[in-house]
Amino acid sequence: MKRIAIVAGFMLIAVLAAVAPPGVPTEAQSGCYQETGFCIESPAFQDYFRVRGGTRILGYPVSRTFTLEGNQVQFFQRVVLQLSGTTVNRLNILDQGVMPMTHANGSTFPAPDTSLGGSNALPDPSSPEYADRVVDFVHSFAPNDMNGQHVGFFDLFNTTVPVDLAFPGQTPNPGLVTLLNLEIWGVPTSKPTPDPANSGFIYQRFQRGIMHFDTSCGCTQGILVGEYLKSVLTNKSLPPDLAEDMRGSRYFNQYDPAAPSSIRRPTELPNTNLTNAFEPGMGDVPPAQSAPPAQSAPPAQATPIPTIVSVPGNPIPVTTTPNVTIQLNDDRVDPGDQVSVTLIANDPRGLNWIEWRGDNTDDPALDENHRFDCDGQTQCANVWTVTVTKAGHQTLRARAQTTDDQRSEWTELELTVREGATPTATPVGTSAPLATPAAPPATNTPTAPR
Repeated sequence: MKRIAIVAGFMLIAVLAAVAPPGVPTEAQSGCYQETGFCIESPAFQDYFRVRGGTRILGYPVSRTFTLEGNQVQFFQRVVLQLSGTTVNRLNILDQGVMPMTHANGSTFPAPDTSLGGSNALPDPSSPEYADRVVDFVHSFAPNDMNGQHVGFFDLFNTTVPVDLAFPGQTPNPGLVTLLNLEIWGVPTSKPTPDPANSGFIYQRFQRGIMHFDTSCGCTQGILVGEYLKSVLTNKSLPPDLAEDMRGSRYFNQYDPAAPSSIRRPTELPNTNLTNAFEPGMGDVPPAQSAPPAQSAPPAQATPIPTIVSVPGNPIPVTTTPNVTIQLNDDRVDPGDQVSVTLIANDPRGLNWIEWRGDNTDDPALDENHRFDCDGQTQCANVWTVTVTKAGHQTLRARAQTTDDQRSEWTELELTVREGATPTATPVGTSAPLATPAAPPATNTPTAPR
């Protein structure tokens, strides 16, 4: 039998949100929150919100669902969710091409430190021991204790996803929980760093968020990066230091209700429609009209440290059982780049196999059928590393089959291989099951959005 594979707040609205019971709708309309005036109407976003910890982890919704650069998105206080194919993932807000914030509201956050991945410290996603090693990596750089204070950075990382919601009625393989926590945070990209202007604040930067320890309450929570990106787009409640950092960004001061599609410079954000996007209420936002490609927008930057997460952000399929999740380490790459593809599936009946392939991409590395034998396990996952060669917008499809021959629907995720680059390698595909890490002890984490 094969080894089992697993693998400060800055606005008044944030202060108001922090005093309400977490995760409970406060208006008669289910999924609507009077703290912000917005509703979660998309069933896909509702499902993701529910199984990824609700307001405790994602914060309250701060926009309607609208079209941003060709994808349906919704802003929350701590994240931006994006629908890609049939999966929900997370916009990589802190990426260089989005909002690489280091200053906001008088706070100074640590910048990315590429030395954390040096000297082969970061584990290879295709390694059979990846799950063990990545937990060790996170624990090494995201400590619970620092200079005599319990900052709780590893505890927050390791207990982010509510196990009882993500795996109802099941005892999950700890490695699967690790993957879901990686989906939310990614790996550390800085060391814990005190704010130079306030020693009572200690920050740590991850790929997808910034953790904040506050000595005044002894609590550790995530910075409201979704709120900050909203403030950049709308130029409302925008801290002057963040405004200065973002003044040249294609997102800066774009929201203009008087302009067509409510967007001030449409060529910089093609296929975007901001109509009513940030006006509280319900209802559809009109679809975006195509616009010429931006001439001045910087290209999307690949995250410097790879991890098993969906970029931008983290996915959950909209399917029936068996549940299948497909994740990428980066969804915008160049020809010749390697991409790590992770599948996670679970079903109480047991699984025969999981598989994925490209949907007629004309790229041999993607269109090949990639299948992994689950040997009847109820929880199964695997990582493949492939080298892409064909430019274009590619669709990857994944599914699973149970031991009684019931197959899931295809779960889809989009991969963009940028034009204009020359392939540097021949297609390579590797497959590696991920080992089960030991489960560290769980601890309580803060429950109210900051």
